[in-house]
Amino acid sequence: MVDLGKNLRAVRNEREWTQEVLAERSGIQAAEISRIENGRRDPQVSTVLRLAAALGIPPARLFE
Repeated sequence: MVDLGKNLRAVRNEREWTQEVLAERSGIQAAEISRIENGRRDPQVSTVLRLAAALGIPPARLFE
């Protein structure tokens, strides 16, 4: 099973970004990013697309 939250955190950490930096770049609240990373929220497709764009990766990378 894919753990989107774990993958999101890994990519964010590769860039040495805080959740706040990703929030600023994606327009998604840091609290929402935290919920996604901790598996408490399944994001909408539009949210995944915004996060991937902010990170500069194809959305599929979050599902590897």
